[in-house]
Amino acid sequence: MAACCGASAQKLSYVPYTDNALMMGGCISENGRYIGGCDTEGRGFIYDTKDGQIKYFVSPNLGTNEATDNDEAQICSVTNEGVGAGYILGQAADFDFATGKYTAIFENAEEENANAKWTTPDGAYQCGVTYDASYKQEPYVYVNGEKADLPTPTDEWLGFETGGFMANYISNDGSLIVGGAIDNYSTYPLIFWVRNRDGKTYSVQTPSKRFFDASYELNQAQPYAWFEGGNVSANGKWIAMNILNKDIESGLKMARFNVDTEEIEILDCPDVNSSTFYYSTGIANDGTVIGYTQDLDTKSRRGVICLAGEKEVKYLSEAYPTITDFLTMDEENLNTACAITPDGRYVTGFGYKPVDENNDYIVTWCLDREEVANSIEGVANSEASKVVASYTTDGKRVNRTKVQRGLVINRLANGKAVKNLKK
Repeated sequence: MAACCGASAQKLSYVPYTDNALMMGGCISENGRYIGGCDTEGRGFIYDTKDGQIKYFVSPNLGTNEATDNDEAQICSVTNEGVGAGYILGQAADFDFATGKYTAIFENAEEENANAKWTTPDGAYQCGVTYDASYKQEPYVYVNGEKADLPTPTDEWLGFETGGFMANYISNDGSLIVGGAIDNYSTYPLIFWVRNRDGKTYSVQTPSKRFFDASYELNQAQPYAWFEGGNVSANGKWIAMNILNKDIESGLKMARFNVDTEEIEILDCPDVNSSTFYYSTGIANDGTVIGYTQDLDTKSRRGVICLAGEKEVKYLSEAYPTITDFLTMDEENLNTACAITPDGRYVTGFGYKPVDENNDYIVTWCLDREEVANSIEGVANSEASKVVASYTTDGKRVNRTKVQRGLVINRLANGKAVKNLKK
């Protein structure tokens, strides 16, 4: 007896790349409509997945002899209306897809050097950093257009020397801001801010004081040599973490941090070691974590995911075996998962896509993870719905002339896939 678990296949789509083969998408709006990022030439972009339009945001100096690093643009986060937050000309800026224009967030000269790191889906909250003349970073939060500085702990309280602090991510309601201290080893130990009852001010929380050993000899009581926040869930429940035990040979691993209980769940990362690190980049409301693994010697990357309720991290190419482009990106040594929507449906990132035997494009991709029960869209006739190949859930091809028990993934002639449970 065969019972259909029924699903439209997870779908992989791309930001158009024929006119720009250098695009690195790093963020996606909560509703999945807008993807933002930059290209390797320093141009920021926002892509509207509904209308199929791309708009670029470019410094007037870019490409000239006067250009500096400050002329590079980066869009770090984007609202449901297509307004990006990031930086250009060394300034924190809003990037409006509707108008195609960017505007500096700060008007005061002393706040010229700044970076907007994150914005909420409605744009009501935004967080980031400002730089002083010595490039010391200080965190800030914008609430409905009004800037507020965030309190920071002293070096004496933390127990280690700092060169400033960063505010990198913010929950949807603005109640939790996640950032880090700038330490001497560039591990950015986790700190976060919790909104006070007055609804305006914030208090700083320093879990790194409890968990991070900042000593050179690693001989203090704290358990971890690296304790970095990788992102926060929109509901404020989870912080995605990058954690390294004091046994350095064990390698950097991904983890979940429960904000309410301060419990840490270190995830099982295959092949992790002192030269292969895992980095978390996003976390959904249910605790699904995404990120990438990087070989520190070759700099090759592979996108990864750990589903909610699970501890095992899987390569995207293994988690979604019917999406063969992920395996190709792994083989080409670049695939990076960068952002996930709060509901976990959409994941975006970038990787290498071969165009011929000698050349790769850097392409921005978007994975739609939704599975619709008992629905296979676009199957117009029996020929289109013909099964042309079958795979096990770990990506191994099934010999369809033999009886296969359990869950299999059938690839149809029209390119779709459907899960089938044979009992």
